[in-house]
Amino acid sequence: MKKETFNMIIRFLVGAAVSMLICAGMIASEKWVSSKPLIQQASGLKGSETVMTVDGEPVSAGEYLYLINYTAQSVVSQIGTTDLSLQISEDGYTIGDYVAQQAEVRATQQAVIRKWAKDMDVTLTEEDQATLQAQKDAYGEDLQRVLKLNGITEGQYDDLMNISALYSRLYEAYCGENGAMRPSDSDLTAMAEEHKLMTTDMLFISTTGLDDAAKADARALLEDYARQIAAAGDKAAAFAALEAGENVTVNANATYDGCEETALSTALAALAVDEVSDVIEDESGYYVLLRRPVDLDAAAELAFGEEMSTRIAEAQVEHNDSVYDRIDVAAYYTKFATLQQKLYTQLTEAQG
Repeated sequence: MKKETFNMIIRFLVGAAVSMLICAGMIASEKWVSSKPLIQQASGLKGSETVMTVDGEPVSAGEYLYLINYTAQSVVSQIGTTDLSLQISEDGYTIGDYVAQQAEVRATQQAVIRKWAKDMDVTLTEEDQATLQAQKDAYGEDLQRVLKLNGITEGQYDDLMNISALYSRLYEAYCGENGAMRPSDSDLTAMAEEHKLMTTDMLFISTTGLDDAAKADARALLEDYARQIAAAGDKAAAFAALEAGENVTVNANATYDGCEETALSTALAALAVDEVSDVIEDESGYYVLLRRPVDLDAAAELAFGEEMSTRIAEAQVEHNDSVYDRIDVAAYYTKFATLQQKLYTQLTEAQG
């Protein structure tokens, strides 16, 4: 499992908070049709009602409907229609059903993060709060106008941005070297062995576009580097001090999952710690590996990702039917999109 996997949720959270706030430049009027946020106008709800709980953590109607909008906006951009009542399967499953399902998944992710942080007493730092404030201040006097056009309050905006920062705090508390939530080294070592994690310093030359002569030169260069490193008393120091050519990619302390059967993982598994490989070839190029002791930080990242995924998958979601059943996703989004377009037209006309 690669580190990028662990950042999927955070990328969504940041994208969800920002993607609907990109229209600041087109607003230049204080003439609003209604003082109520568009989400309230379109849904008939106040927004503060609890639409569901996730392991007891409440999800407000405002948060859920924002995620409906976010998901619907993405779908509409791909299919070219705002009619979410269209069926997409023979059993009557509609676009609106899909949007509702995805919005609930995202609401669950956010609630799990809040709940886990509360349980572990993880909070935002003063630095986090200052960064979030600076991001908000960057909108200047346009902030309130942007929020109104997108149907959310400033408090809802703060909550969304806080979630992304809170996720980062959880990650640091779990994966950081001195993190309060970090598993013990023995537990991380056991996890690394279970997942066959292997860490290496690596040299790589791409052979894409090279003719046979250039490939031979590339192989010879890596063979020379391998001999230099292998001859050193401190191989890690020799690798770090190596003056690699411009065509050589140097990747230190990379961790691979031995369960993934590739030419690299097979060659790496055959090495003892502190042993240097011969030149390894695959379809992309040539490699030289220096196996290192397993990186426990990578194991911590793996453990964090697995625990987060488990918490999300096993979360107990309970709907507040008196609110949840009042939301007709297709009808709501049609009305929201209509109101939003009407407001946008009025504002752009006022702008001249």
